[in-house]
Amino acid sequence: MSRFFKSTFFKTAAASASVVGAGVVYLDFVRSPNPSNFKNSYEPLRKKLDVPPSREELLNNVKKTDKFDVLIVGGGATGTGTAVDAASRGLNVCLLERSDFASGTSSKSTKMAHGGVRYLEKAIFQLSKDQLDLVIEALNERGNMLRTAPHLCSVLPIMIPVYKWWQVPYFFIGCKMYDWFAGHQNLRSSTVFSAETFGAIAPMIDTANIKAACVYHDGTFNDARFNATLAVTAVDHGATVLNYMEVKQLIKEDGKLVGALAVDKETGEEYRIKATATVNATGPFADKLLEMDEDPQGLPPKQEQAPRMVVPSSGVHIVLPEYYGPTSMGLLDPSTSDGRVMFFLPWQGKVLAGTTDTPLKKVPNNPVPTEEEITDILGELQKYIVFPVNREDVLSAWSGIRPLVQDPAKIPKGKDANSGTQGLVRSYLITISESGLLTISGGKWTTYREMAQETVDTLVKKYDFGGKNLKSCQTNKILLAGGEDYSKNYSARLIHEYKIPLKLAKHLSHNYGSRAALILELYQQNDYNKLPITLAATHEYIPNETKNTDGTILSYQSFDEPFTIAELKYSLQYEYIRHPLDFLARRTRLAFLNAREALSAVDGVVEIMRNEFKWDDETTKRLSDETKEYISLMGVSSQKFNVTDFVVQ
Repeated sequence: MSRFFKSTFFKTAAASASVVGAGVVYLDFVRSPNPSNFKNSYEPLRKKLDVPPSREELLNNVKKTDKFDVLIVGGGATGTGTAVDAASRGLNVCLLERSDFASGTSSKSTKMAHGGVRYLEKAIFQLSKDQLDLVIEALNERGNMLRTAPHLCSVLPIMIPVYKWWQVPYFFIGCKMYDWFAGHQNLRSSTVFSAETFGAIAPMIDTANIKAACVYHDGTFNDARFNATLAVTAVDHGATVLNYMEVKQLIKEDGKLVGALAVDKETGEEYRIKATATVNATGPFADKLLEMDEDPQGLPPKQEQAPRMVVPSSGVHIVLPEYYGPTSMGLLDPSTSDGRVMFFLPWQGKVLAGTTDTPLKKVPNNPVPTEEEITDILGELQKYIVFPVNREDVLSAWSGIRPLVQDPAKIPKGKDANSGTQGLVRSYLITISESGLLTISGGKWTTYREMAQETVDTLVKKYDFGGKNLKSCQTNKILLAGGEDYSKNYSARLIHEYKIPLKLAKHLSHNYGSRAALILELYQQNDYNKLPITLAATHEYIPNETKNTDGTILSYQSFDEPFTIAELKYSLQYEYIRHPLDFLARRTRLAFLNAREALSAVDGVVEIMRNEFKWDDETTKRLSDETKEYISLMGVSSQKFNVTDFVVQ
């Protein structure tokens, strides 16, 4: 290179460096910095919210409305999901639930938002397109649940222990196919863990004969809270939603269904509710409303009939202490002794195990798990656990009725529809009777939204709503109450703002989302609101004593569950609880997580609710007795304590 070019090159380089350097100096030291986006990256915590319409206001709405567009009977997942869909499209909706939201099957699921690995296996080996369609449909809806309720749903890795080397590729290929059919909504890629990795993650599992573990991913969620959130979201969109309203009779004019006669179970007052369309979304009790529809007067039969649409089956789950399983991964037993699959999953700080599958002849109002069903689950678990599995360790157990259905038109009247459940696909069925009653039944939690969408699509197509200009389905993009402005680090923000323990912050953020701050505002009002709900009966808390003023012993267990009096007061204001069980079993899951602690909390919850609702002594005692009786039947071992100590005789 010539001297001239060298000189030119270095001069150019020096000039460029000077420009860059001057730019750096200007940008970093001279120019006023751009305002930081850090503080604006999240919306402020939601510390205030308008109180929703009260029960009295909703009842007044029923009185003054001449005719609703849609009357929905049933407040489970399908009913409340349909209410959200219909109301968000612009229809005037009334929903009636005879007990509480999620008081039946919708609170007793396996807590999984999933496509169904077992259905995929059947689809492949049976060459069943119906089974495959069910899997793909559920995988798509799994993604919808995680997106529209990010606070209530989360991703859960699930391990399948493999005991023979040749089975490793078999299970792994199955998991990969599960990923593949999920398409762009696949949560995470399936993988394989060595036996050593498996043992490190799950030290309570016997790894002596394990060769490897295949890992796939599904969703987990809080079913009863999801259901209550759907009810609240429906109200937010203008629906009239009422629990403890029982339909006594269907109203017919010239053979056509025009509404229902309902009674307020609290006051006994009757309401004649008219609607253009009536939807039967009563889940396992769908046959009851169909029987009423068959009567010319819309009355129920005098004698109990065998179900023709619903094929009832009991599924039992149990809850065990957290040391029975890993905290961040589930376990799938792909082949139990009777050929079913069984899950052992982390849930709300405990381990959930189940489920059984016991065919029933009729649908009980309050199914109760039997000792045989509980010990059956414990026996399956013992195959994996390195220490003895004790019956006394069962914290809670419950039985739910699976919503398996078949077309009632194919079953002769008076014949029993129950022919076993293993051959039934858990898809859903929509039918319209001659009088115009639309029945939606079957399916599973994961597909609730699609079921609701198809139900409302059918309503819009088959019924005349007076030329209303209705929107298309909105539920793919509607965030459920608490999902607005929510982020996965919400618990950290709550800890920083309110200086609360991590366990409480996680509980509130994962169950209430962006509405958690409303509870913590109540929490900060006074020391009483900060007490665990099991100490709610205490009128004066003495920090330096070992006993409450009523003589009950304070223990770590009282503070181990993250449910506070503040949460109860929030539920009274925002979530339509009317019975102590609504709070203890459904808005919180204390009865499902630890029945013993729930029993100890009954008196305090009853006292607070009594003051709120002005119950008389007779009502207070009745509700207290009902609550204690219900919880005492939730699988609590009598060897641990005498349940009669908690039940008023």
